Amino acid sequence: MATYRELFEYREFRFLYGGQVLSYLGDQVAAVAVAVLVFDRTDSALLSAVAYASAWLPGVFGGPILSTYADRLPRRAVLIGCDLARAVLIALVAVPGLPLWLAIVLLYAAHLFSPPFVAARAAIMPEVLPGEAYITGNGLSNVTHQLSQLLGFVAGGLVVAAIGPVWSMLGNAATFALSAALIALGVARRPAALPDGETAGLLAQSRDGIRYILADPWLRTCLALVWIATGFSFAPEAIAYPYAESLGGGPVQAGLLLAAPSLGFLLGAIALTRVLAAGTRDRLLRPAALLSTVALAPALLGPSLPVLLFLLVLAGAGASFIVPLNAVFVRRVAPEFRGRAMGVAASGLLVCQGLGFLVAGGAVQAGLTPATVVGLSGLLGAAAVLATPFSRVPVKA
Repeated sequence: MATYRELFEYREFRFLYGGQVLSYLGDQVAAVAVAVLVFDRTDSALLSAVAYASAWLPGVFGGPILSTYADRLPRRAVLIGCDLARAVLIALVAVPGLPLWLAIVLLYAAHLFSPPFVAARAAIMPEVLPGEAYITGNGLSNVTHQLSQLLGFVAGGLVVAAIGPVWSMLGNAATFALSAALIALGVARRPAALPDGETAGLLAQSRDGIRYILADPWLRTCLALVWIATGFSFAPEAIAYPYAESLGGGPVQAGLLLAAPSLGFLLGAIALTRVLAAGTRDRLLRPAALLSTVALAPALLGPSLPVLLFLLVLAGAGASFIVPLNAVFVRRVAPEFRGRAMGVAASGLLVCQGLGFLVAGGAVQAGLTPATVVGLSGLLGAAAVLATPFSRVPVKA
């Protein structure tokens, strides 16, 4: 199995990873800056939430269609173009005196470029990293993302407090511009994945991508396992604050409840992509998916905060099964469909997680205790995972 250090022997990966780190850092600062910018102008929590939701709503509704561009166009050009477009749009959001409605429209427009960028990056990685190095590289990308979530919001708050939301947004725009420059310098030109002479329209090609996935039983069950497990295992995030209050705590305890699964996910991703041998790792994918849900079931017993945090770390570690499974999924998909396949996978993941959040919040609002909701999420999720057919298959070349 490749080490993290060995990954950086691949020139293209060094530049792609550098751009990824820049974008992650900028996005975490921008997430705080957007909330501050909108709330300062309006004193409205609802409008702040609307602006904040711009980071994921475009992926829900436009992912499968917009990700088609990662197959229609050369992926290097998609990466550079999306980065430059986001740099310009985010910079415009920071213009002083810009009407708030226009700022929110620009935010949503900027995030429309995220699905094709993510799809193009995921599709090009198997061409940059061969064999097991790709599994390890995919793991490092996810570890980096988790670290940015664990530390980024704290650092983002400090940065926004120090330089203000406007300069923070400009800094985010600069990270996208720098990422584009790194990709332009370090990533090789490749032709578009779709064969020459392909004349079908965007929507037709998007439908072809969905049909391709549905026609492959293993791809279908792979997505079902990921969507179902994460829909249940991530649901407790939506009720972290009321759960903390029910335990006699407040914002600090809520922060711990949110951080615990991320810590577990981080540790699990390292174990599955860097420590365990490939055969052992593949055998553990389904048990890990089960752990991501069943670890929540003891919450029904009303454990203390330290025990609950331990359970959430275990659940997060189980949920990390999606990291190596994502890499297997991408390699199994034919190269000309990889962008569209990732668009479908990402959109479905966002929808299932969003539904899990809504159901958990609604259940607490209806009168169930947070402990009961988390425990039931674990039990129902475990039953759903066990009912989902899934088997190992040889990865297509």
